[in-house]
Formats: sequence, C-alpha cells, structure tokens
Amino acid sequence: MNAKIKHYATEKEIKDLIKVLCDENGNKRKKARKELADIGESVLDYMKEPLNHPKHICRWEALKVIKEIADLKSIPVFLEAMDDDKSDIRWIAAEGLIRMGKYSVKPLLKLVAEKYDSVFILNGAHHVFFELNERDLLPKSFSAKKLLAFLKSSGKGPSLRVLVHNILSELE
Repeated sequence: MNAKIKHYATEKEIKDLIKVLCDENGNKRKKARKELADIGESVLDYMKEPLNHPKHICRWEALKVIKEIADLKSIPVFLEAMDDDKSDIRWIAAEGLIRMGKYSVKPLLKLVAEKYDSVFILNGAHHVFFELNERDLLPKSFSAKKLLAFLKSSGKGPSLRVLVHNILSELE
C-alpha cells in the first residue's frame, strides 16, 4: 500500500535500527523510525520484540513504523494493539487500521464481536469506522450509522454483538 521506494538493509542494520526505537533521544528514535519505514515490508518480521517491549516508547515507535509501512499483513498487529493499556498506542493502531481502509473492516468487526465488552476496543472501533465512513471507504450495504451509535454507547454488549454478526453476514 505504501508507494515509496524501498531501501535495502541487512538484518544487522535492521536490528540496530530497531534498538534505537527504545533510545531516550527522541531525534534518534525519529530518524530510526523513518529509516525503518523507508526499508519497508522486510522490517515487519523483526518488529515483534519492540511491539512486546514493556517500555511504552518502544511499542509506540514500532507501531508507528508499521503504520507508515502500511502493509496489509499488519492488520492483526493493529488489532492486537487496540487493546494496549496506553491510549496513544491504541490511537496509532486505529490510525493504522484506517490506513488499511476497506481491508480492515471485517477483521475489526470480528474483534468487536469477540471483545464487545472492552471499552478500549469499542472506542477504537468507533474511531476507525467513523473515519472510514467519512472517507466513503465502507461497503455500501454497511450499517455505519447504527454501528457507530452502538459503539458510542458501549453499554449494549449482546445487542452490539448481534448487530456486528448481522453486518458480517451481509458482507459475506
């Protein structure tokens, strides 16, 4: 999805750049993030460690790299990050799903059906579906208005789950 020219890097260069994502110096992190994003899809296999790092800034930087690369195989990573304890991590995850456009719709609906009682998931899903609706990236048959209302009220658990299952059935 990312149309930028990709740069080649060795495994060692990639791993060294990933270590910098946890550096205290924000300028160094930003430079490493840009270089990793410029390398592209080949760095994705190396991102597991920083994504699971206990240090918040490491997860944040890694997710930013993945969002910039914008590869469809990153959708599961964004979905998992939607449940992170840190709100800015969840926000980047939602922005990543928005960047994936229509390809994130079904996986996110399935996550909502599974975790319909998670405020984090519901808030993030609301953000994603609102933006996709605004950008006219949802399927024409999609019940965006009704889903957004349910997600916003977040207290209608089982009813939300039924609605999501119905939407998924319509999309099949």
